[in-house]
Amino acid sequence: MRAPHGLLERARAVSLRLPGQHPRAYRDYQGRMLTDAVTTAIAAAESFTDDFLTGLLPLLRHGAALGLWRLTVAATSTGPEKAWLVEAEAVRADLYLSNAPLTPDQEYALRVAEILERDEAWHAADRFRQATGLARDYLTGHDARHWEQVLYDQAEAFNEDYQDLLQADDSEERRWRRRHGITSYDFTGRGGTAVWRAQRRANLEYFEEWLVKRTKGDPAAGVMESPGWLLRTPPTWLAHAPAQAAGQPPEPFSAWAANGRLLAFPYLGRQAFWPLLPTPGLGWQPVPGFEPVAAAAATLRPDQILGFIEALLIDWNHTFAEEPSLRIALDLPADKARRFDFITAKEQHRIMAEARAITLENMDRFIDRVTDTGASEIYLQRLKEARGNAREFHRLTLQYNKHKRPTFGVGRATWRWPGRTVAAELVTGAPPDLLQWLAATAHRHSTLLLEQAMQEAWQCAFDQYGFRM
Repeated sequence: MRAPHGLLERARAVSLRLPGQHPRAYRDYQGRMLTDAVTTAIAAAESFTDDFLTGLLPLLRHGAALGLWRLTVAATSTGPEKAWLVEAEAVRADLYLSNAPLTPDQEYALRVAEILERDEAWHAADRFRQATGLARDYLTGHDARHWEQVLYDQAEAFNEDYQDLLQADDSEERRWRRRHGITSYDFTGRGGTAVWRAQRRANLEYFEEWLVKRTKGDPAAGVMESPGWLLRTPPTWLAHAPAQAAGQPPEPFSAWAANGRLLAFPYLGRQAFWPLLPTPGLGWQPVPGFEPVAAAAATLRPDQILGFIEALLIDWNHTFAEEPSLRIALDLPADKARRFDFITAKEQHRIMAEARAITLENMDRFIDRVTDTGASEIYLQRLKEARGNAREFHRLTLQYNKHKRPTFGVGRATWRWPGRTVAAELVTGAPPDLLQWLAATAHRHSTLLLEQAMQEAWQCAFDQYGFRM
């Protein structure tokens, strides 16, 4: 396609993007925003025939389409989602009747619900089928224009329908399914992870507020809900979000960021910079020696920087009164621990021997279990021949029937890092190569822990709200 410079980017910008929709590729909606824009432009210029569109208003304004999506989400929300959305509606009702200021818990409930509705959503064929049914209800017949306006305005008439769909009681249907042993797919896990993602976004907003608005005498530690780690910052390290002129942050902050002396992250439509030291008579100054840490973030997108900063502040050896459900520890590969002189060569060999013993034990356990489930003699012989070769053994395990396949894991030769935070290592003068490696490792491991926390939210959602046979 030939187009004037900038036209295609503007076309993508006006395409409809559903909450939770990824920029590319998903089987249930147009994955490429430009294709959506071009198709809509063609339909606006000259209507075309499509069996799916027969009887429907062919074109919707974005506001009406998003209103239809909100009704779809309400109609298909799972137990975890409904709990937050209904709680938020109760807060709004109380707010309407009273002039009392919101409590922190009420503010949090409203913010999570807002993010859940407008930024996070799970997508599945069932949800899009529901959208099709609602479109047939609202956007066909002689009242279609009226209802398109209702969807666009999202005012009182819309809110009544929204609440009816959201608070519909499906308990009788669920009991009927249990009685008849029907095991159609339950989306409760997806709902639980959508709530987790909304809470995570809200918590990151609080975290960036804490970073930017902290002063030198404010508390330097706080717990981040789920996964539940403690964040601890050097008391003198602060963030600053200067006013921007003509859309550009003032110097020298942007130059410091460009030169790798500090980090910049998005904050309320502008940029914030961290870590900085307030210096009497000189204003702000970068933290000396921060360059190796900043280098570990060189390939990250701007929206990933806040998570990177969080990883630098995680206290990996904090003792909790009640231990979090996930193990919050930074395990270093034994060879790296040896390279940085954390352990001796003898300790490295011991750790590697223990890991190998665990792997062999796991291999024997796998062989015993597949023997019990009827594995062929040829397959068992191949497993025994591969015993001791972790890569080949793992490849063979994947060839076994996945419905009968036992779990198999390779023992890792790791050593638990005894330090507290990566930021504290910089303050105490750790070597630059260690700082850069620790920063990258802490960020990578914190990302893994967040994924595990979201998986845990999936399981907890089923335990509390899901359909179990």
